[in-house]
Formats: sequence, C-alpha cells, structure tokens
Amino acid sequence: MPMTCLERVLTACRRGQPDRVPRQTWMLGEVAARLQARLPGQDIGAYLNDDMDGTGPGGSRLRTDFAHYFDRPMTWDEWGRGRVWDADQHYAEYFYPLDKAESLREIEAYPWPDLDQGYRFEGCAQGVAASHAAHRPVIAGMQETIFEIAWQLRSMDRLFEDMMHHPELAAALLDRITEPRVFAARQFAAAGVDILSLGDDVATQADLLMSQKMWLEWLAPRLHRVIRAAKEVKPDILIHYHSDGAITGLIPDLIDVGVEVLNPVQPECVDHVWVKQHYGDRLAFWGGLGVQSVIPFGTPDDVREHVRQVIQDLGHNGGLVIAPSHVLETDTPVDNILAMKEAIDEYGCY
Repeated sequence: MPMTCLERVLTACRRGQPDRVPRQTWMLGEVAARLQARLPGQDIGAYLNDDMDGTGPGGSRLRTDFAHYFDRPMTWDEWGRGRVWDADQHYAEYFYPLDKAESLREIEAYPWPDLDQGYRFEGCAQGVAASHAAHRPVIAGMQETIFEIAWQLRSMDRLFEDMMHHPELAAALLDRITEPRVFAARQFAAAGVDILSLGDDVATQADLLMSQKMWLEWLAPRLHRVIRAAKEVKPDILIHYHSDGAITGLIPDLIDVGVEVLNPVQPECVDHVWVKQHYGDRLAFWGGLGVQSVIPFGTPDDVREHVRQVIQDLGHNGGLVIAPSHVLETDTPVDNILAMKEAIDEYGCY
C-alpha cells in the first residue's frame, strides 16, 4: 500500500526508505506560466506531485518607512533591507540601512520587525492541522535565519569588520536577529509543524565565506539556540538547513548543533557520492538537482540521466527528498521540467 505524503517525507527525512523518493519543485512564476501553457487545463501542483505544504509567519501590522536610510528610491522588506530589483523581481541590488551605524545605540534604536509577536503566528496551528488531515507534512520557512539578515542590514564587509574589530556591535546585531528567530521556532513547534527549515548561505562555489573558527564563534551558538527552542517544544521536529555552495567543511558542525536534513547538496560543488558515504548515517539530503548545469542547459535525456544518478547517489537506501537545488529560473526549458518530473516518477520508486 502506498505511503501517504506525510509518512513518505518523514521517513526520508529520518534517513529511512519510503515507498518512493519524495519531491519538491520550486520555480519562478514565469516558468510556472510556461509550464501551464504546455499543460492547458491541468492542475500544475497536482502534476508535479509535490509531497509537502509550507507555512510561515503572517503579515505584519507595522508599516515602517525606511526611506530615510537610503539616498535613492527603492523597495524594502520588513527588516528594512533595501533592494532595487531586476525586471523579473528575482535578483536585486542590495542597500544596507545599518552600514553607517557606529554605536550600540543606533542598532538598538533601529525599527526592528515584530516577528516576536504572537499574532504573527495566529492560524498556523489550524493550517498545520488541515495539512495533517490531508496526510501532508508541513515545513516552516525560516531560511535567511541569522547571517544573511545581518549582512543584508549591515553589509558583508562591515559585518566581518565588526566580528574582527568591534565585537560588541556584531554581537548586538546578531542577537537582535536571533531573538525573534528563537520565538518563531517555538511558535512553529507549538503549532505542530513537522520540519523547521533554517539556513544561511555561508559558502561560495569554492569554499566557505568565513573560517570554520569564525562560524563556530559567531553563528553556531545562535543557530543552536534556535534549534534548541524548537526541540524543547516538539522534540521530534526535524531540522532542515539550507546553504548553497561548498558547505562540506561545516557538515560535522551543523550535525553537532542539531541539523538533520541538509539542503540543497548542490551538485556543482558537493560530491554526492562522498557526502552520502560520509554523512548518510547522520543526515538526510534534500535537493540535488543542478540548476546551474543540467536542468537548464542539458537535453531532456541529460536531465533524465541526471535524475537517475542523483537518486542512485543520494537516495540509495532512502534518506532523500529530491528537488532542484534552487528555484527553477527562466532559462529552464519546459521540456526539461517535464523530463525531470517523468524521470523522478520512473526512477524514484524503491
């Protein structure tokens, strides 16, 4: 008898072998529109057959005007991260509202978002219950957990300078970001979510953005606080962690702070055979399909072979949720999306 989506995803994320490899597909709206045009009248979500639902905080009642932090017109999010977007509203040039801050007072006086307020999570438990009634797991999105928010407020060079020369400023900024993350982790766990998705991009294509020592000093304890907060409320909540790039040097440390599912195991810079051999007994893997290589630029036959190989390398004996290693971009041919889906159907059964 086939497993439910809930059973399938939880089995894979606990490194077991489900009936088939669970899947997730994320694409830009333009890509989804092209796929829909190829499949007129078909429910795209049902066609892709994704195995999970997502949740996040509700909208804020605050309407903070961050314009005085910038010297040109732009948009910003509730953190005040300034952005000038490209035509697709996907890539942006960033502007940093705290890049000129010189004192603790300026950091404390900043108009922080109200993500530490309970009303932001009203209705979450009901949404989770509805998904569970449909036998679907729920993943709570808290990526860009600490580091990415910090550098996108301060700028990366100023943040690293603070870590080295002005530790009181770095600590104040990171702690001010961590506190609402701890609160949110507790709220999501109390609502019954199955998977808490954390993450910060801390690697380039070649290596880490910072030394392991710096990560252990500045980010590991704060990430551990967030994970511990969730686990104290719901001990069986699964911890999913995202970082693009060559992340392998941090994998033992991520395991030590409580990470159980690693995403996206980017094939352009993570050796799938090696990472499964060395860490498959302690980590499940989520992702694996190359959005910088085969998925956009290969032929449909290349895509089918890539899917087969990823399932073989990362998914033998279970422990894999297969997915593109990032959003499917506008350079992804519809034929390749169809080939990806059909290959997962074909090769993903145990």
